[in-house]
Amino acid sequence: MTPSMLFTVVAFALINYALKAAGPVVLHGRKLPPRVSAVIDALAPALLAGMLVGSVAGPRWSNLDPALVGGMVAAALAWLARGGQLGGVVACMLVTALLRAML
Repeated sequence: MTPSMLFTVVAFALINYALKAAGPVVLHGRKLPPRVSAVIDALAPALLAGMLVGSVAGPRWSNLDPALVGGMVAAALAWLARGGQLGGVVACMLVTALLRAML
């Protein structure tokens, strides 16, 4: 790990800690409006989805792997069918492996 990468990781950890500590300090136990709470609750999944799409598709969609897209669709369907996290991971693995073997 390079020193610049280590510095970046530590800086992001400190920023994350500061942001998480700022909320309780500023609010003093008050409740947020429902719309604000909904936005805050949606931020983490939206950021995760964005990172996943960026990782799978690559810059300008140049690294798009159809087998992996099929696996992610299978994981989403397993999740909707109440398969849980393990079921989604297993479905994604199996479908991706099968599609790569076929393609």
